[in-house]
Amino acid sequence: MQSRTQLLTPSALRLDSRLPLELRDLSLSILPAPPSPSASSAASPSSSALPPAGADGYALASHGLTSVSSSVFGPREPARSGAWSGAGAAAQGGPATAGGAQKGDRGSVNVEVGVAAWSERVGQGQASEGGVRRGGKDRRTIELAAAVKNTFEPVLLLHLYPRSAIDIYLQILENDGCFEARDEGERAVLQAAINATSLALISAGLPLSDYVCSLSLASYPSLPPLGPAQIPPFALSTPSAAFSNDAAAPPGSGSTTLLDLVHAEEQGLPNLTVAVLPRSGRVTLVNLETRVGVGRFEEMLRWGVEGAKVVQQAMEEAVRTWAASLAAPQQQLGALFPGLLGSGAGGAGGGGGGDEDDEMDL
Repeated sequence: MQSRTQLLTPSALRLDSRLPLELRDLSLSILPAPPSPSASSAASPSSSALPPAGADGYALASHGLTSVSSSVFGPREPARSGAWSGAGAAAQGGPATAGGAQKGDRGSVNVEVGVAAWSERVGQGQASEGGVRRGGKDRRTIELAAAVKNTFEPVLLLHLYPRSAIDIYLQILENDGCFEARDEGERAVLQAAINATSLALISAGLPLSDYVCSLSLASYPSLPPLGPAQIPPFALSTPSAAFSNDAAAPPGSGSTTLLDLVHAEEQGLPNLTVAVLPRSGRVTLVNLETRVGVGRFEEMLRWGVEGAKVVQQAMEEAVRTWAASLAAPQQQLGALFPGLLGSGAGGAGGGGGGDEDDEMDL
């Protein structure tokens, strides 16, 4: 049975003319702070749903036409009430929240999700003047907040911050260019949210065991006639693979794996989202909502781990660009005053400054 829309041409090209293993335009950036809300949005009743000012870390991730921003606050004292507590947000009809019971020996992670009104079509009376849709506490945003929370709790070194809270605010700015259904582009939003949060945590100075790189994948049921055979980059040794129907087949499950999905591919193919620690190859999140064979699942998982290395390279480039921007003022100051930055080393090397020079160096 074929889908109504041809997702893969006989020449192995997708709807947007990409190859099966080709990613969309990936843009990752660490910004100094969230954009300040306008005067009209600050005065609107829903301004509490907007990201508060003074974020410790802020990053923006764009996968094609999907854009998500992430603001990180903390570590700080847990909020007992207000926008960052789940009970307060539920009572006020605020954005979806994922939190947990506070443990004394380790910090907690709280996640909130807001949806920009222009990122999707909403019914009359649901959009607010502040640009955030009212009634944001729906199934999709609740699952998104829970997935991000479960992804980063094992990676963050929370034992270093006992009795503290790390608050993450996600803002969906654009959802795959879709404006019709509220369930569109879930995979693209989840991978963008995880990648943006990983960079925001780095810019906030919070310790991570590794980069967290996320990617969405789908499995096309059969190879196109002119398409090259896909061979997974490495093998997985799992006991369940021996019981799969295609265990005796040559490398590859006879299907085509697609990376970085668009809306039509999400709706028409079995798909999953993975979050990988690329240095160790560990997987911290596997989000699968459709039934798929074991052989096809393992092949998608292999390509997900391999594709995460491409996302890691983009993250490292974003971190280097951000670090260079932080060091730029000091370099400019050193160019204007050459002896200013090396005064400490010069005083120590001269050896004749006496006690007064030592006190100045201190």
